[in-house]
This record gives sequence, C-alpha cells and structure tokens, in this order.
Amino acid sequence: MRLFNTMTQHVEDFVAPTDGPVRLYVCGVTPYDTAHLGHAFVYATFDTLVRTLQAQGHTVDYTENVTDIDDPLFAKAKELGNITWDELARRETERFLHEMGAINVAMPNHYVRASDELPTMFAMIAQLLANGHAYVSDGWIYFDHTSDPSYGQLAEAAGFHGYAALLAEANEHGNVPDDPRKRDPLDFMLWRGETPGEPSWPSPFGPGRPGWHIECSAMSTRYLGPQLDIHGGGRDLIFPHHSSEIAQAENASGQRPFVRVWMHTGMVALGGTKMSKSLGNLIIVGKLLETNTPDAIRLLLARHHYRSDWDYFPDDMATAQTLADRLLAAADAGEMVPRPLPAGVLWQMRTEQPAIDEFLTAMEDDLDTPRAVATLDALARDLLAGTFSAAEGMVTRQALRAAASLLGLRLRRAE
Repeated sequence: MRLFNTMTQHVEDFVAPTDGPVRLYVCGVTPYDTAHLGHAFVYATFDTLVRTLQAQGHTVDYTENVTDIDDPLFAKAKELGNITWDELARRETERFLHEMGAINVAMPNHYVRASDELPTMFAMIAQLLANGHAYVSDGWIYFDHTSDPSYGQLAEAAGFHGYAALLAEANEHGNVPDDPRKRDPLDFMLWRGETPGEPSWPSPFGPGRPGWHIECSAMSTRYLGPQLDIHGGGRDLIFPHHSSEIAQAENASGQRPFVRVWMHTGMVALGGTKMSKSLGNLIIVGKLLETNTPDAIRLLLARHHYRSDWDYFPDDMATAQTLADRLLAAADAGEMVPRPLPAGVLWQMRTEQPAIDEFLTAMEDDLDTPRAVATLDALARDLLAGTFSAAEGMVTRQALRAAASLLGLRLRRAE
C-alpha cells in the first residue's frame, strides 16, 4: 500500500507496524445537522482504507470522535429553541450513524464523544501547563504557539506560507485574533472560562469547557497511544485543527512524530461552492437514499479520488446508479449465485486474474478508486457479454463480489 502523506507531500510506502494493529484516527462530525455528501466522502474513504488494509491481513484499530462540545452545536440548539444542546447532539449523532450505516460505512472500533472524555483533556492541559507550553489568562487557558518552533509545519507543507497566511486561515475557522487574553493572535484556546448562556463543566482550572483542538488530541492518544500510524479528515482541517493537534500531542507526551501519515480528503462542492452546513448548500445522504441504492452512492463517491475536489451533479448520481445496476447484474449472472469469497483471497488470485491484479494495483496506489471502479466496470461488461466459460464465470463473479466489497458495495438486490 502506498499513501500520500500531507506532511511530506509525497506518496510513500505504508509500512504497517509489526508489534500491533494499524492505529487510525479520523476526525468526526459536529452533530448539529444531518449528514451531507461531503461527510459521506470522508467516511467512505476511510472505510475503504480500513477494508483494504484488513483484506491485506492487517488488524486496524480505528477511532473516530464526535465533537459534541463546540460552538456550532450550541448555536444551533439556541436557534431551534425547543431542544437542549445535548438532546440535539444525540439526535443528530444517531441520524448520522444511521445514514453512514445505510451506505455500508462500518463502525470504528471506538466511537468517542468529546463530552465523555473531559478528564483526559484535563490531564493533557495540565501537562501542557506544566511543560510551559500553555498559560492561564483570566480563567482561560491558551497554547503558546511560539513555544513550539515546529508549529504549523503541516500547514506549511500544504501551502500555507508564513504567519499572515496561518492567521488568516485560523480566523476563517473561528479564531479571535484580538482576544485581549492572548499573548499572540495565533495562540489557540485549550480551555474556555465559564461564559453566561453557554454549557459549562467543572474542571481543575475552574468552570468552563474545552477548546476544539484539545478534544481530538486527548481522545486520539487515549484510545490509540501517543503515536498514530494514520490520521485522517477533510483537507479543511489541516489548519488550524490538525496542526494544533500535533502541537498539543507532541508537547504533552514528548514523543514525535504524533502521526506517521496524514491523509486528507478533498472538498465536495455544489455549483462550485464547498458544501457546508453553515452555507446550507447540501446534498443530503438521506435524500439520495430515497431514490438511489446504497451501492450507487458508494460508487458516486469512489469515482472521485479521495484527494480530489469535485462538484456534485445530478447526472453523476444517475450514472452511478446505472453502474451499480450493471455490477449487480454481472455478479448475479449465470445459473448459480456465487458463494461469498473473502476479500483477502483476492491477493492470491491476482496472478491468475489480470483484472483483479489491475484492481488491486489501483487500490494499493494511494487508493486510486476511480481506476479500481473502471476495472470492475470492464469486468462486469465482460461477464454480461458472456466472455467467460461457465467455470471461469463463476470464479470471476466471486472475484467481482470480493473486489467490490473493498469499496463498500454489497451487490445485493433490495429486499
């Protein structure tokens, strides 16, 4: 497997650890509204990665968080007026999980809510204070970014050059540069002192709530340890969120690097504008499921490389549904429905099946799912055209189903 590492800006050989599972952390949603296609693109990508690693014989320890302590959630609950923030978080988390499950995105090993992990955050904040990387100001706590000369290295690699560029990007993501409590506009919050009208929790530092960045550093290291093999999320998280995660985790534990491979997905747009809850320009997964099969939605996503930005068009959804129908017809063609074949057997078949070799080569090449999908489509067309003998057809249909499973496809008819 070769993966593009955002930190190095190169596609590199991924070497799985020999002393334990592959440790994967992916930043989850802030549950204040329903799941959209941009969310589905992120979580289908990492579901595909996990399926591929597991089929190669690796064990994956996968943690995903729920950011249920965050400004947008509190603001949405206040706007609605008839629901508390925690009730809203529970409702939207359940809906998100239902919709991801509907498109066959498997649950991670650990699905962690920030509101359940406050003691872990307290310990990390206390360590950063003790190490001189954080300071208290009027009951609020900030990370002193000047205490870490490598702060922003991930963002620099991704194209954010210089202090002004970092500050502008941070401001786009909720940073308050003129906060009088800060020593520097780029310092970021670890603990927010109690604010009237907002949820608050008791802590060793006084009442308040954690900052966004400390939540993920604390949760990832609690469940996976101080050093991760792969950390993922959308490209819009590179700065300040992921860059701040690095600073917190490394300076609290003293171990570097915090992450071996950083993976970031591209942005999904509608009419040229990135989909986001704040803008309301969303293609809702639940709505797509009303008129399309789950396999079609997975194929819509897989036909775009995970690092690519792309625009959604209704015609693309129709094309994906036609493709899903063709793959299903090919998988079911013949006098006998093929018995299930473990996906891991594909690696044993690649020397005998050129199409399977091409499919696996694509998946191993930085999850080149568009090429992998095209290979499956060509294989399905050959099956439907009767290119294979009966015996060859049976084996090929088994291989088609196994390969499709790596992309999260079920290839089964609606019940």
